Amino acid sequence: MAHDKEFTIIVNGTEHKVSTDLLTFEAIVDIAFPNHPTDPNIVFSVTFEHAHSKPHQGTLAAGGKVTIKHHGTIFDVTQTNKS
Repeated sequence: MAHDKEFTIIVNGTEHKVSTDLLTFEAIVDIAFPNHPTDPNIVFSVTFEHAHSKPHQGTLAAGGKVTIKHHGTIFDVTQTNKS
């Protein structure tokens, strides 16, 4: 795995540059919602597509990791309140 390159990902429709090809659930949430509250009643969900790892698309669970492509892995991150 390359760790000295720049990778371009899309998070919630916005392009971001990252320096590693392995991203965690937490890192993706931090990109989508910088300085987000750590309220236990707030839940994040992450879906992805065009990833390098298999499966190439799906849902990423808390604590999970995904290997991204050099350019174009897409993430959708939503924030909801527990009900």
